[in-house]
Amino acid sequence: MNISKEEVNEDIFSIKVSEVQYLAKMKFGKYLDEIEIKEVQKRIQFGLEYWEEVVLYAIEDVINKSIKNGD
Repeated sequence: MNISKEEVNEDIFSIKVSEVQYLAKMKFGKYLDEIEIKEVQKRIQFGLEYWEEVVLYAIEDVINKSIKNGD
């Protein structure tokens, strides 16, 4: 399968500030200020430090399910 030039630079995953704000409002009843948003961003980045392992696990899971289903 060939990947188009557009797909090469396309994000697999991103989180918008508006999505973080929505979650903050729904879970905690308030929107975050700029400093809080920056702190959340730092913690998310720290949590994704080993993103390669997460991606490899996801790839392996998809491939194994494809093989199991005969795709």
